[in-house]
Amino acid sequence: MGTDRDHHQPGLSRTARAKHSHTLINKTVPSILRGNARARRGIEAVELIVDPPALTPSHETPKETPPSTTVPSTAQQSPTPKPRSITLTTTSTLHAASTLTSPRTPKSNPTPPSRLAILNMASPLRPGGGVLTGATSQEESLCRRTTLYPSLHEHFYRLPEVGAIYTPDVLVFHSSSSSPDQTVIDDKKDWFFVDVVTASMLRFPELEGDDGDDEEAGGRRYAEQKDREMVVRKMTAVMRILRAKGVGKVVLGAWGCGAYGNPIGEIARAWKRVLLGGPVHGKQKGKAKAKGREQDAVGSSGEMWDGLEVVFAINDAKMAEAFARAFGLELVVVDQPVALAYGEKVAGDDDG
Repeated sequence: MGTDRDHHQPGLSRTARAKHSHTLINKTVPSILRGNARARRGIEAVELIVDPPALTPSHETPKETPPSTTVPSTAQQSPTPKPRSITLTTTSTLHAASTLTSPRTPKSNPTPPSRLAILNMASPLRPGGGVLTGATSQEESLCRRTTLYPSLHEHFYRLPEVGAIYTPDVLVFHSSSSSPDQTVIDDKKDWFFVDVVTASMLRFPELEGDDGDDEEAGGRRYAEQKDREMVVRKMTAVMRILRAKGVGKVVLGAWGCGAYGNPIGEIARAWKRVLLGGPVHGKQKGKAKAKGREQDAVGSSGEMWDGLEVVFAINDAKMAEAFARAFGLELVVVDQPVALAYGEKVAGDDDG
């Protein structure tokens, strides 16, 4: 589960929220789908992808090439990979996605828009998590504001440990999470499409350490190295799926740091490991730590995500601050209060 939450009317009961959700999913969403062929095709194209393989980077020479074939140089095969962008913003997943839909290239030099995707930090057991019972975490919010829910077929569950449901062209009809009206629909001119990767994180892993998030200071961390390694496998699978589908922009999050109890520091460091490379092992002693380092040395896939624009959307400011601190200097923080809290430069600040 993720950390996005709908801001509902003060005093609105869970039963009332469940009733609104039933109305949206059983009446509003089908009505929207009847009038939008692209959204219908997206649901028809949904697929379950289990343990996706590593991809050969487009700028590398394939390993198996016929002897008679002349292999062009790296420069001829593809342009220099564009710099990767990794930012953090304190907002909801859908609001962050809406900011990425605006065209950024001059009209005089049009380029095909990149595919935009979001991570649905999902329940492994139930389609939509607790959306029909009035729950308010990230997955439930997505199902109330998009056409995602009909693509989450019962036969896909239980979700695989490593893998995801991939739904292209999910229509977002209400991107704001601040409206008190759970059944509000945005003006059609504000609708937009995203691809959605639905995947689950560890549930209630065994932890050790204190309540803080600073691992070096004895904060909360996984008690078992195997959990840390599984988290990296889950994240790598998501990234492979995104790359295979040609996604250029993606909104990720503090995956599993809400109801499922994963430490924010562990999740931030795992994302950093997957996106930028680095050690998998946590704070260990003696032979266990040495073994972890040996696994790092031989276990790195060397996969790169060149050109992918990554945005971490974390609605909770305190959690966003802890995530930024654990991820480190490679993360550009968009929101000034969070950046100032851990002493980093804000995106857009002058160098002077």
